[in-house]
Amino acid sequence: MTSVTTTCRDLAELLPVAQTACRLLFQECFKAGIKNIFITETYRSQERQNYLYAQGRTRPGQIVTWTLDSNHKSRLAWDIAVGPPQSLYDVTTLNRVGAIAKKLGITWGGT
Repeated sequence: MTSVTTTCRDLAELLPVAQTACRLLFQECFKAGIKNIFITETYRSQERQNYLYAQGRTRPGQIVTWTLDSNHKSRLAWDIAVGPPQSLYDVTTLNRVGAIAKKLGITWGGT
């Protein structure tokens, strides 16, 4: 069992349908010239979700999730970030990724 502070970035931890959707999103982003995105988290246990939910509420830090019932627990969600030279959560890049995701029929929970 992993610690609640350990982030899972393993695509194989997602359901096959989510793995396929994630790979397709990355392929389409690459075709569109977005080559510097990466996965920051895939599956979350309920214990990790509780831990993240407590952040900014009952333990120090900024709020990082709005729910105790995340799609990460169902192995259907993944988070991404942007690599250099942009900032980690570069809004322009993430808006472009979001538009591609929506075009592919992927529910976009980002920016």
